[in-house]
Amino acid sequence: MSSKSETEMSPPLNVAFWSRWNAGQQDDESVYIDALRTHNDPLARAKALWDWKDLSRGVDVDAVVDAVSTEELYELVGQPPSEAVAVLGEKLVGGGALANPTVVTPAFLLHVTASGLNEYSTRFPLFDVRCWVAYVYLAGRRTGDEPLPGSATQSAPRFGAFSEFFQETIPQDVPGRVYEHALFRFGAYIAALPSTTVANVDEHLLALEDAVCKSYESEGYAIIR
Repeated sequence: MSSKSETEMSPPLNVAFWSRWNAGQQDDESVYIDALRTHNDPLARAKALWDWKDLSRGVDVDAVVDAVSTEELYELVGQPPSEAVAVLGEKLVGGGALANPTVVTPAFLLHVTASGLNEYSTRFPLFDVRCWVAYVYLAGRRTGDEPLPGSATQSAPRFGAFSEFFQETIPQDVPGRVYEHALFRFGAYIAALPSTTVANVDEHLLALEDAVCKSYESEGYAIIR
């Protein structure tokens, strides 16, 4: 298992493995692709993907569309990610679309603005609690008996740190969406473990890796024959 040092930045997990882990539980990728292909306007993309991103339970997409313009979104994606998320969050609060300046909704709007059909924005990657859990663990933001986070950060500067981590650790030959899948699925996996202190997660992953390595060494296969 890779060391979770913030100075060791490439890559912190087995992307090929985790991007495929439990793939049957991932949301339909065709919905995401079709929205990017069909719509050029970021607000139209956001509306098409609102349910897919599971934002409809807490945020009214029509209120969001009324609170911000396409031109403002294009201007914001040129700013540093932490600043862009903070400014957009405050704007959505001021427009009545959000009760508080959260991170997930502004980051999503900036992602669909900065991304294209074959141009996944690594500055504004898709973001939720599972990606945040993966980052906190892999970057060593919590250690020992500290628990994994139970929700995504509400801090724009911390999203900026996540964005920087994403950009610095993504392998050159791996598409952004694939790397996001790996973080998402890894975060979902460790968050679902019975005990979610960092030390317990360390122990579990080391035992899992040891079992895989021993099977390969003794039987000639790692997962199935």
